[in-house]
Amino acid sequence: MKSKSLGELEKQVMDIVWETKSCSARDVLGKLNLKKKLAYTTIATILQRLHNKGFVKRIEDKRGYLYSPKLTRKFYTKSIAQSFLRKFIDSFGDSAIASFAQSVDKLPEKKREYFLQLLKTNDKS
Repeated sequence: MKSKSLGELEKQVMDIVWETKSCSARDVLGKLNLKKKLAYTTIATILQRLHNKGFVKRIEDKRGYLYSPKLTRKFYTKSIAQSFLRKFIDSFGDSAIASFAQSVDKLPEKKREYFLQLLKTNDKS
């Protein structure tokens, strides 16, 4: 899947879809309207876009559609991070890599150790 980013409202809707595993536009609207007032048609449009982008699958229900995640939050997060790093390195080259390496030193110790362990585990040489 080509990495596709989510807009702010799309991200909020996906968070609900990931959390509930299966929901209708009304379910999403109910959860989002606790934070801000949105129209049903707005949520239905967002879910349609998410379906078109390949983030959710839908099945027809007697009252409309039920939406469920087509990919996991972990998979999405990983693909966005990989896409960002690829673009970052393509744009800024060695200085991007050096800057990234320097920032690793500023991580809390446990996170730094985890990161370095991941590098060792995923070393393909």
